[in-house]
Amino acid sequence: MNAAFTDFEQVLETHNTSDIAFIKSILHASEITYFIQGEHVAHFIYHAVPMRIMVKKEQAAEARDILKEMELCFTTYGIKNKKESNTTE
Repeated sequence: MNAAFTDFEQVLETHNTSDIAFIKSILHASEITYFIQGEHVAHFIYHAVPMRIMVKKEQAAEARDILKEMELCFTTYGIKNKKESNTTE
């Protein structure tokens, strides 16, 4: 069996576990391939590091479209636009 590399892209980050639970249910129902980076360690380090929603690169635009309709009032950084993530402040 050959292992294939799958490229993922960050679409959102938050410190709120309620956001994560909601987002996971939406992405799962939409059959979006994802994982949450930092999900299992964030509470051990007092939420100093945000949890990042990582989506399969081919599905990132679809995931952003789905998540932009959600009113996630607890997110810290919100939806990452590909254009915004390539610019510096």
